[in-house]
Amino acid sequence: MSRVVRVDEEALEVALRYGKNLSLGIMKMEEMLKKQEKAKRDYTAIEEMVRRAVREELEMLTARY
Repeated sequence: MSRVVRVDEEALEVALRYGKNLSLGIMKMEEMLKKQEKAKRDYTAIEEMVRRAVREELEMLTARY
């Protein structure tokens, strides 16, 4: 499906850096954003795991006293 839309010149220039036309540029940007979001979730999960491990170790150390 095609649609006629008005696009700011600067926005078009940005999109064309990512693809040979506006549509491909937008789809590539979306793909990159999804990858970035997934990486962020992965880092958050790793951070939570490290925090939990440190907390458990500290609890074990302090429970002895």
